[in-house]
Amino acid sequence: MKPSAIMIHHTAVSREKNNDQFKATNEYHKKKWNSKSSLGYYVGYHYEIAANGRVKQARKDGEVAVACYQQNMNDGHCLHLCLDGDFDNEEPCPEQIYALRDLLRKLAKKYHIKSENIYFHRNYAKKTCPGNKMNIAFIQSLVEI
Repeated sequence: MKPSAIMIHHTAVSREKNNDQFKATNEYHKKKWNSKSSLGYYVGYHYEIAANGRVKQARKDGEVAVACYQQNMNDGHCLHLCLDGDFDNEEPCPEQIYALRDLLRKLAKKYHIKSENIYFHRNYAKKTCPGNKMNIAFIQSLVEI
């Protein structure tokens, strides 16, 4: 499916506990959902961004996700991007913001996704994800060149 939206998440695990959480996310999602991607991972997001800004792709763009069940947001039309950290209690690292900016610009350009089609998980689920220290207007502004 061609992506038409992007959703931002956080792992809700402090970077102080683990600053590169991809492996832990993979194990946690394997136990929780056991939904293996075509890339061989169980991570429910399409991309995960570590504290050092490393971006790892876990699912192909447009592939079914396991990240937000509300309103069919897992069907592939929405790309799910997750940042390692607990942004109710800590700020994203500058390296994560730069990596997120670059990834958002790349995906928005490739799939013609407008900034108003970038959402937070909390827009669909009763949770704070991606954390109260994240601001949707700022994140949407990152795709503006």
